[in-house]
Amino acid sequence: MSAISSKGLILDEKLLFERSIAGRCGYDLPVLDVPAVEPDAELLRDGIDGFPELSEIDVVRHYTRLSTWNYGVDTGFYPLGSCTMKYNPKVNEQLARLPGFAHLHPAVPDRLAQGALRLMYDLQQALCEISGFPALTL
Repeated sequence: MSAISSKGLILDEKLLFERSIAGRCGYDLPVLDVPAVEPDAELLRDGIDGFPELSEIDVVRHYTRLSTWNYGVDTGFYPLGSCTMKYNPKVNEQLARLPGFAHLHPAVPDRLAQGALRLMYDLQQALCEISGFPALTL
């Protein structure tokens, strides 16, 4: 019996080796429009015993199905992890992309960066108040 996720996905995807069908090939090269050349025998790799024989579409579908099992902000519950995996709400991402912030060059004169500087100062003060630290840096 297959395990089924909360999204209705079957979670017992067969391995590519188990899906293999003898004689299938994952590529289809066009007919040569130049003379064929035999490569040097010492440059050729021996065949790989038990290597799966699958069509390209079989491989694409397999990995696409596996990709649906990944956690994602848009596809359901997103567990938080280390500092590199924090969830940033989409509204925050949209605000960070506003032209006044996203395109503010680090070397812009102070007089042209007052809005961004004020925002950072206010954030710094709020974080100090919340955390109890006398000071912090962004």
